[in-house]
Amino acid sequence: NLKVTTIANREIVSVEAESTVEEAAKVMASRNVGAVAVRKGGEIVGIMTERDVLKRVVAAGRDPRTTRVEEVMSSPPISVEANATVGEAVDLMNRRGIRRVFVREGQRIVGIFTQRDVLALMRVCLYCLGEILRTPGAPMQGLIGCRCGALYHTDCAKTVVYCIECGSKLVELVEYPSPDETVTAD
Repeated sequence: NLKVTTIANREIVSVEAESTVEEAAKVMASRNVGAVAVRKGGEIVGIMTERDVLKRVVAAGRDPRTTRVEEVMSSPPISVEANATVGEAVDLMNRRGIRRVFVREGQRIVGIFTQRDVLALMRVCLYCLGEILRTPGAPMQGLIGCRCGALYHTDCAKTVVYCIECGSKLVELVEYPSPDETVTAD
């Protein structure tokens, strides 16, 4: 029953419809996003994704320096109401074969919800591969997060000590099991 507004990003990276694909791609690269909202007259009228650039520009042999975003964007924008659940938003994305939807309050778009948002909710411990369920905004209890973004259960981090992904030190205190926990009597 988690509402999509709980984890949707309220900051929408956008470009004007008249911008070139090259300009939009530079915005996407500088902001580290896979899509930009397309605005015309102050209103969001579509979205241009990495996939749109690949299929509709590069693979089609078009020049990104002269092709306008409005020529290759996906339109109209697909959205969910702000009070929709994460499950409803994911279902819509699956049915439409898309990776992101806008979030709206009435007719006004107020955010964007992506597959990455869903993945951030559910992760696994990099050591034991056990599921980590994390509620957005809640403190990480029983977890240790590495600076590279990897997560570990606290007990696993005390066993591993150094991050498997980047090698950073996770904990100062290493807990070794007592001999009776490691040796079995025959």
